[in-house]
Amino acid sequence: MYGILFDCDGVLVDSENLSCGAWLPVLAKRGIHSQLADIEAFIGQSDSAVHKHFSQLTGLALSHDLVAEKENEYFAQARGLLQTFAGIETALQTLAHSAVPLAVASSGRPHKIRFSLEQVDLLHYFPTLCSAVEVQRGKPAPDLFLLAAERVHLPPDRCIVVEDSIFGIQAARAAGMHALGFSSSHSAATLLEAGAHCVFSHYDQFLAVLAKKTSTFL
Repeated sequence: MYGILFDCDGVLVDSENLSCGAWLPVLAKRGIHSQLADIEAFIGQSDSAVHKHFSQLTGLALSHDLVAEKENEYFAQARGLLQTFAGIETALQTLAHSAVPLAVASSGRPHKIRFSLEQVDLLHYFPTLCSAVEVQRGKPAPDLFLLAAERVHLPPDRCIVVEDSIFGIQAARAAGMHALGFSSSHSAATLLEAGAHCVFSHYDQFLAVLAKKTSTFL
């Protein structure tokens, strides 16, 4: 039996633009005028990494309340607008029917993970939610995925990670797991260069991609 560990933003929920964009008005209130691309460079990492970057870049003593403010901005912008990706619910239904262990391992904080999954009605598929706030090191370190593997009671080499980010792919490989890249945020070439074993672009392809790794899902 293999377990599947999913990232959240950009993998289960089409939320990367909203999640990154929520930083812009929060930073602007502090006189920091940034571009979306500056934030997108941190896709896969936690809000704390963004906070640390701008603190160092500007030399300002930015309060850690900034992260909570950004999260609230995301909730306000995303509520009622979030969508999942075509084909994902059919794939999750198939996996759940086969009793495949499923978990979410996200750099987002727990409340954000639950909010996003609830907004697209996918929370019920995931009995196990793991957040980067629960580990010492976030992606690209392996800690978050190793925690998720422990919680689904499987060794790392029996876990398959689904990720849209460079840092997430690197974390999966560092954990000794099979890394599947979903090209919603980066090109297939970029994810393969980061270390993905293979890449898919649509969830209609997902189960077939898994079948190349194992027959568990057929």
